[in-house]
Amino acid sequence: MPAQKKPTPNPLATYPQRVPIKVIGREGELDQAAIASIVVDQLGEQDRTGWHTKQKGKYVSHTIWVELPGEGAEARLRHAIHRLPGIVMQL
Repeated sequence: MPAQKKPTPNPLATYPQRVPIKVIGREGELDQAAIASIVVDQLGEQDRTGWHTKQKGKYVSHTIWVELPGEGAEARLRHAIHRLPGIVMQL
């Protein structure tokens, strides 16, 4: 039986940390302004450099960069975004 690989330990996260989040949803239902409003409510005003939107068929994807102030901030943000109408998934 081959030896099992040991999991690689995760590096310790340091904060603040700037990370990308991609939000995919249905065109006409999910818009960047609604996402931006949630980001501001959760994290405060953010540098929007690098935020962009792409549309393909009936779907739209919004890539946003946010600065996370500490552990747990990303989970809270993603939970709030997930309640938006038209959302399909987040990456």
